[in-house]
Amino acid sequence: MQIRKLNHRVGWMVADYLNDSPCAVTPALMAELLPEAADAATEERVYGALLGAFWGLDPEASAEDRFIEERYLRPGLRRLDPEIYRKNPYYQAIQIPEKSFGPWQLTHQAYAPYELFLRDDLILTEDLLQVPATGYFAEPFSYPSVLQDGREWMSIKPSEIESSQAAVDAARGRVVTFGLGLGYFAFMAARKDTVASVTVVERDPAVIRLFREAILPQFSCKDKISVVQSDAFDYLEHDMKSVSPDFVFMDIWHDIADGVDLYVRARPYESRFPSTRFTYWIERSLKCALVDELERKQMLDQDFQTD
Repeated sequence: MQIRKLNHRVGWMVADYLNDSPCAVTPALMAELLPEAADAATEERVYGALLGAFWGLDPEASAEDRFIEERYLRPGLRRLDPEIYRKNPYYQAIQIPEKSFGPWQLTHQAYAPYELFLRDDLILTEDLLQVPATGYFAEPFSYPSVLQDGREWMSIKPSEIESSQAAVDAARGRVVTFGLGLGYFAFMAARKDTVASVTVVERDPAVIRLFREAILPQFSCKDKISVVQSDAFDYLEHDMKSVSPDFVFMDIWHDIADGVDLYVRARPYESRFPSTRFTYWIERSLKCALVDELERKQMLDQDFQTD
């Protein structure tokens, strides 16, 4: 119960910061506090101290706050190198134009220097701490994005790259991926010699059109890729047997808010395809959210029985 309480406190702390003031740590503030010629490790320590203060932590006065700083904030925080992401094969090969299709817009967005963001799926420790994986750049960082009616729908930013990497590494043979976005997973999987084909299942015809007209022509491996317009569960129910895939990657949710129910709905299909390996985007976060939901229901049931 104590760990559950800490996980919830840290989760809300990070969410509130990201929603309300992700740029509270500014270049001017960092310049004021950093010693001259400070290295990256020193900068990260200073940034972490400022971040803890903005989160309202007082590690000197509170043992719990000190625990949060030592076991959640600092282990999860990373100063990221922008060149690593700029050298990503997708970034190197694909030029995203500024283009609109109805409510959809291809564009670029940017992180400000020292803006905090989630960089990967949750880190789950052996003692069940749910550590948010956070990061920042010390300079502006631009990334391709799709907006729907002016709101971000999909972007190729560090969190997308890192949280998809395990699926990219594991992809083999005949691959089916649910959810198209900007085609990042399809591109990275199709580049592999061990991948024979990538079937992308996407239900929105506007997204498919945007991808086929503006992005797919730039793929060097486009001959391996086919796009099917279908609802994910209709495809699982009626069409996937004809493909007989070796590997499935499901990425049809925006976050855990809409992902948990879809994840629970998708998992039973694994038994219908015993020779297929199924993987799911941000699965650790989904599982943690699902466990929390089941625990809450169990506690409510116990309270009801007691009453």
